[in-house]
Amino acid sequence: MEYSVANNSQPSVWSAAFSRIGVLEVVGSIMAVGDALATIGLTLLLPPFLLVLAIVLVLASAGKSLGLRQKYVQFLLKVFEFGRQRLAQSSNSHGSTSQDSDDEEEEVHTAKVICRDKLILRPLLDKDNNERLDTHDFELGDCLDYIRTGMEAIVDDEVTKRFSAEELTSWNFLTRTNCRYEFISTRLTIFWVVGFILRYFVLLPLRMVILVIGIALIVILPFFVGFLPEGKLKRMASNRVFITCFRVLCRGVSGVITYHNTHNRPQTDGICVANHTTPIDILVLACDGCYSYVGQRHGGFLGIFQRALSRASAHIWFERSEAKDRFAVAKRLREHVEDPDKLPILIFPEGTCINNTSVMQFKKGTFEVGGIIYPVAIKYDPRFGDAFWNSSKESMISYIYMMMTSWAIVCDVWYLPPMTMRKNETSIEFANRVKAEIARQGGLVDLVWDGGLKRSAPKKEWKEQYQQEFSRRLKVQNVDTEKKEEKTE
Repeated sequence: MEYSVANNSQPSVWSAAFSRIGVLEVVGSIMAVGDALATIGLTLLLPPFLLVLAIVLVLASAGKSLGLRQKYVQFLLKVFEFGRQRLAQSSNSHGSTSQDSDDEEEEVHTAKVICRDKLILRPLLDKDNNERLDTHDFELGDCLDYIRTGMEAIVDDEVTKRFSAEELTSWNFLTRTNCRYEFISTRLTIFWVVGFILRYFVLLPLRMVILVIGIALIVILPFFVGFLPEGKLKRMASNRVFITCFRVLCRGVSGVITYHNTHNRPQTDGICVANHTTPIDILVLACDGCYSYVGQRHGGFLGIFQRALSRASAHIWFERSEAKDRFAVAKRLREHVEDPDKLPILIFPEGTCINNTSVMQFKKGTFEVGGIIYPVAIKYDPRFGDAFWNSSKESMISYIYMMMTSWAIVCDVWYLPPMTMRKNETSIEFANRVKAEIARQGGLVDLVWDGGLKRSAPKKEWKEQYQQEFSRRLKVQNVDTEKKEEKTE
């Protein structure tokens, strides 16, 4: 009985073995086909890829262009316009015309309700002058101005929305958009699929290779420039190396930059100030000129990058404890500006990134140094990619990945005429005047609020100023009432 059982189980063992051999043969054949396809793909695609890479690097190093990026941007604009028209037709076919008109009426009604002509901002206190106070007998309605200001801020907050992605008027065929579009038409779906393949399987690998090469160049080349003796030769070599490296890095995000009024480029006798949207701002400006950078000293990869820059030219890096000392910072900045052999300093007085729609409060420390201020306005085109970096939500790696999978980085740069502090003008007034010029030229909203609200609550002093102004008004009213009573007696 035992022999028969063993003999009957033998065919099942052989069948299992043969089935395993068959599975292995299938897997092996699939792997062989995959290797063959990979070999053919590399044979066909690698030479054109290397050729395009070499052409891009050579043109970037020479500061030249074949005009293909401009043609690429113009073609994308036509595609975006086609998508906008298709979306408009789809919304009209679903009977949304009446709904849009209702929304417009509601927006007009809202605009009438929210009136900012009497909006209460930071009160200006003058302890020795009571003439400007609107004094009258206290009424319960005196606090309604503050209540209305708070309600309007809740309905339409003009501050916190500057720290989120800019809203687009039409879809740019990216999934990273404020509106979530579902299936609309077959044509739009085909355009989106083709764009996805282009961005992730063609542009992304090419941009990654260019980025790696650019980072390697900007770390290695300044090391050799650092061995040159101090003098004109080293400055010329340093400037050439930095412009070349930053131009290569700019091609890594398909940057299309237009510079206006180049005769107003910053000189060595002053400080260049610009609005701040993204870390790419440095890259955008460095492709057209060399600057000295100011920042906190870091370790790790950023520390390697800072040390590489410092080998070729003079930059200002602060320790964490030293950065809190305004006088020490101003002294080092002043010494740098007074040296004619050093590059102009590049500073972003906002201190944080704003979403390409407005300019927020400029820190006054930059304008206390003295010298000439060279304002620069930077405006990105959000249709090709959102350049804004929300550092409170996105890491640097995820931001770089988002930039490298966008269509392109298209922006305009305006060099404004140099400005100096007027007689009897404070540093705060000078900073506001420069900020207003940058906002006007870049088509940005000029806001008085501090960009520090991005990460912190409003300052306690601001709240106290509101309270002091309101209570002082009541005190003045009480004093006036007492004087009237005395005269009557």
